[in-house]
Amino acid sequence: MPIPEHATAVHAFQRMCFRHDWRSYQSRILAEMADHLEDRKLHVVAAPGAGKTVLGLEIIRRLRGRTLILAPSLLVRDQWIARLCDDFLDGERPDWISTDLHADVPLRLSTYQNIHQNRAKPMPPMDVICLDEAHHLRRAWWQSLTRLQETHQPVTLSLTATPPYDSEPWEWENYSALCGPVDAEISVPELVLTGDLCPHQDLVFVARTTDRQAYDQNLAAEKQLFASLSADPQLLTMLQQSPWITDCENQSQKILENPELFSAMLIYLRDAGQPLPSYARRLLRLDEAEWPRLDWSWLQILLAAHLTTLPEAMLARLKTGGALRNDRLSLPPPRFADRISLLDDDKSRLEATSEIHRQERETRGDGLRMAILLDRIGHVAMKLDHEPRDYNAGAVFRWLHREGGYDDLALLTGQMVCLPRRLCDRLAGREVSGMPGYIIVAGPDFQNAVTRVNEAFGRGDIRVVIGTQAFLGQGWDAPALNALVLGTSLARFVAVNQLRGRALRKDRNVADKSANIWHLAIVPGSRVEGEEVARLHRRFDCFARLDRPAGEIRSHFAPLADIGQQNQMTCDMARRHTTLAAEWQIALRAGAEDQPQLMRESGINRGIRQQVVPVSALSWRGRLMVMFGRDQTDDETRRGLERLARLVIEALRELGDLPSATPLSPEVSQRGGRFYISLRGASRLTESLFHDSLRQLLDPVVNPRYVIIVRSGLFTKRFQYFAVPPRFDGRKERAEIFWRNWQGIVGRGELIYTRTPMGRGELQAARLNSHQRHIQSHLSWR
Repeated sequence: MPIPEHATAVHAFQRMCFRHDWRSYQSRILAEMADHLEDRKLHVVAAPGAGKTVLGLEIIRRLRGRTLILAPSLLVRDQWIARLCDDFLDGERPDWISTDLHADVPLRLSTYQNIHQNRAKPMPPMDVICLDEAHHLRRAWWQSLTRLQETHQPVTLSLTATPPYDSEPWEWENYSALCGPVDAEISVPELVLTGDLCPHQDLVFVARTTDRQAYDQNLAAEKQLFASLSADPQLLTMLQQSPWITDCENQSQKILENPELFSAMLIYLRDAGQPLPSYARRLLRLDEAEWPRLDWSWLQILLAAHLTTLPEAMLARLKTGGALRNDRLSLPPPRFADRISLLDDDKSRLEATSEIHRQERETRGDGLRMAILLDRIGHVAMKLDHEPRDYNAGAVFRWLHREGGYDDLALLTGQMVCLPRRLCDRLAGREVSGMPGYIIVAGPDFQNAVTRVNEAFGRGDIRVVIGTQAFLGQGWDAPALNALVLGTSLARFVAVNQLRGRALRKDRNVADKSANIWHLAIVPGSRVEGEEVARLHRRFDCFARLDRPAGEIRSHFAPLADIGQQNQMTCDMARRHTTLAAEWQIALRAGAEDQPQLMRESGINRGIRQQVVPVSALSWRGRLMVMFGRDQTDDETRRGLERLARLVIEALRELGDLPSATPLSPEVSQRGGRFYISLRGASRLTESLFHDSLRQLLDPVVNPRYVIIVRSGLFTKRFQYFAVPPRFDGRKERAEIFWRNWQGIVGRGELIYTRTPMGRGELQAARLNSHQRHIQSHLSWR
């Protein structure tokens, strides 16, 4: 449906003309614009620095309809106005642009929050609505925007650098309904390849906690409690005398009502070296080598079920250990489950941040433009002339000043700015205790102070900005930034990529700019391991980076085992930032010869292929080999994985989740000890649907409504189990779509509904038989 002509809007947009040359990927999207708008929605994902604002303005100009642009903040809203005036209108601001929601003009600009606050008031007609970074919407704001769309029926243009791929299901459904499917995507490697983003590297600096004793005591206490609970003589006797153990064949109906508890009983007995009934093993279809180890999750199931009959001595241990409160059992106890809080060592973080600052200042000298982003402001640290003890923006600011007496620091938060006195002409502020030469500005002059810090940062009068991620993480435009320290606890895709994007922009004044992005982890000992390292693994899964030792672009993170060696390697790479451009080009050329792209890959260890690849997906020769107890060959593994990938694609097509006209062919490759599955030419949305469903099929079975069972032994009753992915799991009709495609592409098996007594038994057998499987997913430039 075409946009209705509106004379004022047509006349206004005819005056717009882009003053620069379009980049190749921008030209491509503009050329394909009409095809993408067939559903009246155009959804573009573009990495920071891709020029999505000017691209959005050009699309609006070509649509020539009355337009409402919505941004996540006033700062971003004003950046849209600046780009429009500077790049399309020779610097002038015409009267047909307004920030008043209720002004009847061709182009209005506002924020999501303002839309929600004015949701009850009628608004002038709109033909186009432009949503900038719509993933910022709070839950209640979706409803306001959805009503706006229903009322005005506009064309929807959505622009974002970070779609919420890792969000909760309801968030993704709301986002997709509002913005539509992703039509075009511009990745970071593509932008580095074209020279529109600077070469950069992600660096990990590791520090030991200064409170190792507390961590070790906590760890020892957990081991002691677990050992005492896992070998209790009275509980062993009670379990051995249970009818479920002494007469399990005749108790099978009751057992199938709670197979998880029965498994927990058997695992506890086996861990204590006690014999198990042979019928129990047959019921759960487990070989001796496949039994799970006793852990806290199995103890939780077992002890919670027997809580009223547990020996008094065990109850006392549970209470003393903090596991039993108000008759509620929590294993592991909260003080062990939240051990990462013991690594929240502010002094170690302060010292690590100081070392990074020293390293970058020595390397870059006067060319340093550093930002250190923290979670909290730190009002107290700025008021008291004491040695900093906390890890917040104020404490880091004061710590760095104490360390070197620097006069080129600035503090930027949403509530106050601290900057050198020499930059404070005609600004009202107060002096900082213990920091002569620095002034704190808040109140009416706050925005002017922010502007002065930004301008001074670009010139080099300010070299280090310390601030909060909430203030600087969204909309802060500082192209000179070449060293970024992420002192935040964020792990989600959206937040991490937004913060990293601050450092990736090109600097017109520094043609050979390269950027270092620093990540911190606190560990308990001398090895690079622990809860914070695991958190970094999750963070690094969010983005593709240059892996310099491997010479590849990927999202994989593999630190060295020793702290000293890891930090030495990190600092050495930081000093060699001048060679990043050449190394990026080499890695970018390592992709496909015709059209390299950023692809998501699912990786499977060679050692678990017997569990992951269904016997029915192999050739007749491969099936015979496996059934006679021999390993499948690499060729057979690739064949089986390709069939599983085709199964997922065709089942999602039949469900209507993947476009039927788009040709999709899976690729299975082998590198080292892993097999990798990928889709070339797919959008990120299609990739996300495919890899999520593939992972849910091959990962350990948890609690699906349907499972598929494949017999894998000829002379022994061995079985393989696969969960029907959640997208097919809701209703029988959807499960049968998956099952029909399984039969046609993979082969034989049996579809089991797990919500019956017999099905619950099969579900528990599936959980126990699949617990060793693990599928990893990461991004790779190929």
